[in-house]
Amino acid sequence: MTPPNHFGFLAKKIYGTPIVGTIIDCSIAMIESNGGGPKPAHQHLHNHFFIVIDGEAAIYEGEKKTVVKNDEAIYVDGNTLHSIWNESNKPLKMIGITIRQEQNKE
Repeated sequence: MTPPNHFGFLAKKIYGTPIVGTIIDCSIAMIESNGGGPKPAHQHLHNHFFIVIDGEAAIYEGEKKTVVKNDEAIYVDGNTLHSIWNESNKPLKMIGITIRQEQNKE
């Protein structure tokens, strides 16, 4: 889509739900084919927002597997056992944003 008042500009919404928290860090990950990690799956107090730039990522959350392809994204709750794998025969490039969960202020 082209947003109003933009020219020569195309955009694709990759996530529509508000993300609550503070960004801790942001990195670009390059994962070899049949690579990934960690093993075993892990959990922690921060969440992740992953954006696939090139290739496809297999995201495991507990027993659930989600394949995220080019220009797609996924939000992963850090409290859920999770891991990320490149199960394809091509390299995977993705952006990972780490988000500190907001504490309940009640």
